[in-house]
Order: sequence, then C-alpha cells, then structure tokens
Amino acid sequence: MTSPPSSRPADGHPADGPVAAAIGLLTKQGFDATSVEELAEASGMSRSTFFRRFGSKEDVVFADHERILHQVNERLAESRLEPLAAVADAALLVFDHHLRNPQTSRARHGLLQAVPALRDRELVTSHRYERAFLHYLNDRLPRNGRREYKAVAFAAAVVAVHNAFLREWLRAAPGAAAADRQRSTALAAELHALADTFRPALLGAPVTDAPQPAPTVVVTVLPGPADKDAIAQAVRDALP
Repeated sequence: MTSPPSSRPADGHPADGPVAAAIGLLTKQGFDATSVEELAEASGMSRSTFFRRFGSKEDVVFADHERILHQVNERLAESRLEPLAAVADAALLVFDHHLRNPQTSRARHGLLQAVPALRDRELVTSHRYERAFLHYLNDRLPRNGRREYKAVAFAAAVVAVHNAFLREWLRAAPGAAAADRQRSTALAAELHALADTFRPALLGAPVTDAPQPAPTVVVTVLPGPADKDAIAQAVRDALP
C-alpha cells in the first residue's frame, strides 16, 4: 500500500500541499467514498476552513490551477516578450508546474479517468487558460486588420499542443529529471514553431528591402579599332 503525498510536494509551492494531500486521499480511497471531513483532516484544516478555501471535493482537485492561472496572468502582464512568445512562455509555466508536482499531477490524471464529472471540470480549466491567452493577445496585437479569429486559433493551438505534451508525459512511466527537462525543451521548441507559423498572420510580415535584380554583364571583343556604331552593334549582337 502506498502512502499519500506529504503535506508539501517536493519542489512544489507550499500552497499546493493541502491539494496534494487531498488528491492523494481521493486516489487511495476513491472519490465517492471519501468525505469532506476526511479531506479536511488530510489537508490539515477544519471542515469549515476546507469549505472556505476550496468549496467542494471537485474544487480541491483543481485548486492548484487557481494559483497557476493567477501566475499566468501575472507573467503575461509583466512580460516584455513579443506577444506570441509571451503566450508560449506562459504555457511553459503551466507545464513546468506539472513537472514539479509529478505525484499530484499523475494522481489527478487517474481521478479524471475514473470520475466523468472531473473530466468536464478539466475542460473548463483548459478553457480558462485559453481565455487568458486570448485576452492578452487581443490587448497586445495590432488593431489594424481583422485578426481576432486568428488570435482565437493561436490561443487554442497553444493549449492543444501543451495538453498533448502533458497527456504524453502523464501516460509515460515516471522518468528522471533530465528526461522531464527534455520534454519541457521539446514543448518550448514546438510552441516556438507554432508562434512562427501564426506570426505573419497576427503581426504582419517583417519589412525587408525588396531584392534587387542581378546585373547583366555583356562582354564583346572587336578586332582592331572600331567606331561607336560598330561597338553598339557588337554589344546588341552579344545580348542574350
């Protein structure tokens, strides 16, 4: 029998400790079989404090995402990166949260497979990240031109790529920290490529000098002295 996570996840934020403990207990005992009183005790708080902080069993499963979503909005507001790069950077913040809390993230993934109502809640959570990205893009992108639908597409694509990487990581056997860093680096590369794809449509093509045509060089050789007319005729004859 495995013991539930400690009150503070390794390498995690201390605010995630009660969430980790609650998810660990739900995984061990089953979602429906676990009472709020038991969750409150596992989280180290009274029943009334648990309700004030989390609200319900469903809420506690995703409570760490409330903090991460707040961090995403702060990161975007403070970012000095180009808008598409800033969104990609914020998506990496979410992915790295999971990497720092592997036990909790994998336990939550198991709960989602067992409890259909939690899968619906997961979709709502993903949409909240998507809306945060879209709101930021609409504030930062140039106003000229009709780009709002392309911004919708980019925000949705960033979330979709992030979630694809996350699902792959969740389904894989737990690996070393170096392997997790490689996944994060690979996700960063994919998001960078995605931004490159959307950048012309959202920010416009970069201004570059028009390429100049290559000069035409004509060489002709005349035997002996020649007047201007003879030279001009020889050049015309040598033109391609």
